[in-house]
Amino acid sequence: MKNFDPSEPAVLHDRATGEIVTWTGDEADDFRRSSNARDDGAVVWRGFVFDGWGNVLGG
Repeated sequence: MKNFDPSEPAVLHDRATGEIVTWTGDEADDFRRSSNARDDGAVVWRGFVFDGWGNVLGG
């Protein structure tokens, strides 16, 4: 999650549920303020444990 830009649309993997979450970038400011990076590279935010992401345009 190190290079994830929360202001850009993406698909994120939530380790807590094993599901893919569609990210629109609308909550980028809150994500920047209240997310917490873990030592294993995952990011915790609002009950999610994001551990991977992909660009929605395939990049």
